[in-house]
Amino acid sequence: MNSHQVESRAGVLYNDLIEEILSFLDVKSLTRFKCVSKSWKTLISDPTFIKLHLKRSARNTHLTLIYDDVKMVCFPLHRLIQNTSITLADNPYFHEPCFLDSPFFQEPDFPLYRRLEVVGSCNGLLCLYGYVTNSNYEEIFLYLWNPATKTLSNKIVFLHDEFHLRKCGRDKMINTRSLYTLWRFWFGYDDSINDYKIVAYYEKINEVRVFNLGDNVWRHIQSFPVAPFMDISTCPHTHLGINAGVYVSGTVNWLAIRNACPCNFELKSITIDQFVIISLDLRTETYNQFLLPLGFDEVTSVEPTLSFLMDSLCFSHDFHGTHFIIWQMKEFGVDKSWTQFLKISYLSLPIDYDENNGSSLQYPCPLSFFPLCLSENGDTLILAFDAANSAILYNLRDNRGEEIRIRNLVRWFCAKNYVESLVSTS
Repeated sequence: MNSHQVESRAGVLYNDLIEEILSFLDVKSLTRFKCVSKSWKTLISDPTFIKLHLKRSARNTHLTLIYDDVKMVCFPLHRLIQNTSITLADNPYFHEPCFLDSPFFQEPDFPLYRRLEVVGSCNGLLCLYGYVTNSNYEEIFLYLWNPATKTLSNKIVFLHDEFHLRKCGRDKMINTRSLYTLWRFWFGYDDSINDYKIVAYYEKINEVRVFNLGDNVWRHIQSFPVAPFMDISTCPHTHLGINAGVYVSGTVNWLAIRNACPCNFELKSITIDQFVIISLDLRTETYNQFLLPLGFDEVTSVEPTLSFLMDSLCFSHDFHGTHFIIWQMKEFGVDKSWTQFLKISYLSLPIDYDENNGSSLQYPCPLSFFPLCLSENGDTLILAFDAANSAILYNLRDNRGEEIRIRNLVRWFCAKNYVESLVSTS
């Protein structure tokens, strides 16, 4: 091997080493390092490197919280575990949400009618939802936002409608806010075409549309074979987070009830056999149906839920008013792979549970919990607690729960898992 070949090979090894080291850095550092040289800027902007960095970042989970209705903050999960008493407040100088005294990501700058909604989180992108209603028209729109790079996509207009604001008599206008509440949206990634998709669902007429970011077009697809149900909890703090659809490996998944109207029923009138999971494959835009765990043998007054933990689809439910059970689908799409992951006694949670009465002395409505995320080492679980509009840090090693004391009005059931990434919003 001559000297030229040695130098060439050394250069390749050097570049590979640089790429490997950079892939472990956070987005803020990588953004600064783009200025080091033209070659570094090219490397950090390369799609292959972006995918490698995303893979590394997946281990560093953040939680995205909506607080005070129109403010958002993203912060590392490990910091929340270390300190359960925090305050989310605005920095008067930078106008950014803060975690303790450190500024985090800037809020997206787009008009909101009443409050901010996060449709979904995927590969470091958040899909945001907003709507505007005035005397002339109603508009429903979405954006893709990367909090780490602080980039926002162009507005994705879903509905711009003047027809629904028609006169009712001389001076009265028909209330069109029902359109906002009836349309639901979900967000995910189609790896077969390397594109992101938004799914829209109109509950009243079982209409489904899909938006491809690359095509910039809304298309009608086949309707749900069994309509999903959502948001039937009677507790006052439940928001759009519960049963709002779970993204898993190129699919979006919902709980559904066969032979029932999803918008007009009571849990006590539903049988176990009616429950099913509906899964929309974003690649083929077709549906599959999965059965729930055989251990789910009683329908209580607490709504069961789907969630995403340990890179798997999970199913959670109340058990006889004494425990909260989480099941993990070890092999996605295989009904027989359901495995019980956790069985949490209500006595181990800070909810003043009365074992004799089977209820909480402090909270009158049914005890509804929702798994938000699991720590990387698998020993700490964060649960949203509906009745108190709060969250609980549950330690799996000593089977003990501790309330997370955030001194802000946080919509915990709308919290999303999030990882930093360099993924583009366009």
